[in-house]
Amino acid sequence: MFLLCYGFFNLLTWNLFTARLINDVDCPGGDLTRMAYISGSKTCRQYENDLPLKHIKHDKFLGQKVDMLIIGDSFSYGGGGGKNSYYQDYIASINNFSVFHIPQYKGLDKIRTISILNNNGYLDKIKPRFVLIEYSEKFCFTDFSDKINFDESISEKELEGYETIKYDQKTDLVDNKLIRLDFFSNANYKLVRNRILYHLSDNAYFSQVYKAKLDRQFFSAKNADVLLFFDADIKNRKKYNVDNITKLNDCLNVLSERLAAKGIRLYFMPCVDKYNLYSKYIIGNRYPESNFFEELRKFPKRYEFIDTKEILRKELENGVMDLYYADDTHWSWKASKKVFETVAFP
Repeated sequence: MFLLCYGFFNLLTWNLFTARLINDVDCPGGDLTRMAYISGSKTCRQYENDLPLKHIKHDKFLGQKVDMLIIGDSFSYGGGGGKNSYYQDYIASINNFSVFHIPQYKGLDKIRTISILNNNGYLDKIKPRFVLIEYSEKFCFTDFSDKINFDESISEKELEGYETIKYDQKTDLVDNKLIRLDFFSNANYKLVRNRILYHLSDNAYFSQVYKAKLDRQFFSAKNADVLLFFDADIKNRKKYNVDNITKLNDCLNVLSERLAAKGIRLYFMPCVDKYNLYSKYIIGNRYPESNFFEELRKFPKRYEFIDTKEILRKELENGVMDLYYADDTHWSWKASKKVFETVAFP
């Protein structure tokens, strides 16, 4: 009798709730719903690109003319999925640019990588007019080394031996198939457990995903006034201090000067964390606020700073919905479009 009830519970839970939540074939969604087993925020989206110009991926580069070279993390790899998920394509289309996205190497932070490419002759060969370094706000200091040797050089051949960091574009499904999970999966248990615990704790006591109530609707999902965000958005805030921001700014200034000597203009784009952007709208918010953008704005810069927080803050105040996906840590095409309609490349 117990086994019969257990089987019926799993079959019912799987078919009515769990499979729909994690199914990415008929309804591709974001990572936060799958990690937290939270329904109501899932935002179905199919990969599509209707922009006239596309960026060049590293494995497709054939030595053609390059206006802008970009290095970045998951935001640069179309992390949110859906419509026009690569912000690089907005840069290319709006500015009629050839945009080349290079990979990030394990063990080399982004600033150091560009410095090495400047020293080993690679930038002299492809001659970009602009270099853009993109960082997720939460990773600005975990991936950044404040002791960079700006005279370091590693040959192109040696760099080919470095392992690159992989970011999956979640909507590029292989053969459009979902790996079949047995309905006895422990996902059923996690779904029921988290539905109970999220009523008692913002992160169900041990989930990496936090859930907070907003004072207005910002998403078109069923839970239009619920903010899901990754725990890394609020962790390690002690690193966001004046000393570390000073070191980051100094390194960017040094790199910018070296690139400027070759006629290359440096742009730095930290992508504001989802929590940071929406934090002022959280009802009874008790989590630490980020002052990263506010502090960085104060420093003298010899590079171009793309202030994504300020650009998108204005959009929120104008009532724009779905700047970030309700179920994901990444922004949507609306944010990409607005950022690069705002930023001018001379």
